[in-house]
Amino acid sequence: MTGIRSTRLATAFAALLLCVSCASLTGLETNDRKPAATQAIESARNIITASRQESTAPAIAASVWHRDNIVWSEAFGLADLEHRVPASSESLFRLGSVAKALTASLVARLADRGVVDLDADIRETLPVFPDKGKPISLRQLLGHLGGIRHYTAKDFDPSLPGGVINTRRYPDDASILALFADDPLVAPPGTAFSYSTFGYTLIQLVLEAATGREYYDLLNEYLLQPAGAGNVLLDDWFAIIPNRVDYYDPIDVYQGYLPPEYGPVVNSSPLNSAYKRAGGGLIGTADDIARIGALHVAPGFLSETMFAQVFTSQKNAAGQETGTGLGWRIGKDDAGRTFYHHRGSQQGCRAYVLVYPEQQLVVSILSNLAYRPADIQKTAQDVAAGFME
Repeated sequence: MTGIRSTRLATAFAALLLCVSCASLTGLETNDRKPAATQAIESARNIITASRQESTAPAIAASVWHRDNIVWSEAFGLADLEHRVPASSESLFRLGSVAKALTASLVARLADRGVVDLDADIRETLPVFPDKGKPISLRQLLGHLGGIRHYTAKDFDPSLPGGVINTRRYPDDASILALFADDPLVAPPGTAFSYSTFGYTLIQLVLEAATGREYYDLLNEYLLQPAGAGNVLLDDWFAIIPNRVDYYDPIDVYQGYLPPEYGPVVNSSPLNSAYKRAGGGLIGTADDIARIGALHVAPGFLSETMFAQVFTSQKNAAGQETGTGLGWRIGKDDAGRTFYHHRGSQQGCRAYVLVYPEQQLVVSILSNLAYRPADIQKTAQDVAAGFME
C-alpha cells in the first residue's frame, strides 16, 4: 500500500509540475504579447506629448482604431487655459476641414441610396444658384473641380457691409449664397483643381434642397449613427455645449497686430461657422473621428462601386490626377502603403484623420490650437507605425 501511495503521490506531483510549467509557458506567451501593445501605446503617448510641447498646443487628443475597436485613446494638456480644465477623451474639438471628408462620405452614402446624382447639374436641384455657363456637378464639387472660389481678401474686410464673414449672422440660405454665388468661377468646371470651402457650402445647400432636410440631420442619420459617433455636433457659436474646448491661436497669426508679450498662445478670434457647416463647421471627439474613419477601411458602409469612386483620384481636364477622390485625399507613405486622409485648420483648430485600409488602422488627432501641430500628418503616421508592428 505504501508503494502504491508513493507512486500516486509521485504521479500527482509530476502532474502538478506539468501544470505549473504550462501555466508558466502561458504566462510567458501572454507577457510576450502584452509588451507589443504596451510599447505601441507608450510610443504613441511619447509622440503626442512631444508634438504638443513642440507646437505649444494647449491640448491634443488622439485615438487609434485597429481592426475592430479603439485600442488607444488619450488626451493631453488643457481644454481651457484660463480655468485650468484638463482635456479628456470626451473633449469636443473643432474639426476644421476634416468636416469635408465627413460630408463627402454623406454624399457618397446618399448617392448609393439613389437620393442624389453625383453627375447631375446642381442647378436642377438648386435653381437659385446662378447659371455659370456650364454645368457643375456634386462629383466636381467634392473633388474641388467645380471652379467655385475659396476665401479672398474681401471676405475679411471689416469695412464691407456685414463685416468679416466670421462674425456675421446667417439667418437663411440667401445670406450664405450671397457670399460667393455671384462671383465668377476660378476655372471652368472640371478643368482645374482649386480648393474651395465654399464649394462644400454649395454641396450642403444642394443636399438640403434635394431632401428637404437639414444638413446635420442627414449627417446624423447616414453617417454618425452608423459609425456610433454621437459626439460629432455643429460648432454653434451661440450654443452652450458641454465638453467643448476653448480655442487658441499662435501669436504669430496676429503678427503686427498684437505685441509679442501676449505669446506664444492667445485666444482665437471669433468664428461663426454657420456659413460653412459642411466644409468646416463641426466639432467632435478624437474617438468619434476614429470610428468614422473605421467605416472606410473596406466596402460595407459604402458599396464596392461607391467605395472605389470615393478612394480613386479624380483627374483634371489635362488628365492629371488631383490626389483627391470624392472629398477624401489618397496618398502613399514612404513604405508604399496606401492611406486615405484629410486635415483641417481654422481658428483654434488643427485636426487630422488617417486611414490605412489594408492594415485596418485609423488614427485621429485633434488640437485646440490653430495650424498646430504643423506636420500633423507625420505625427499621425508615426503613431500608426507602432500599431502596425
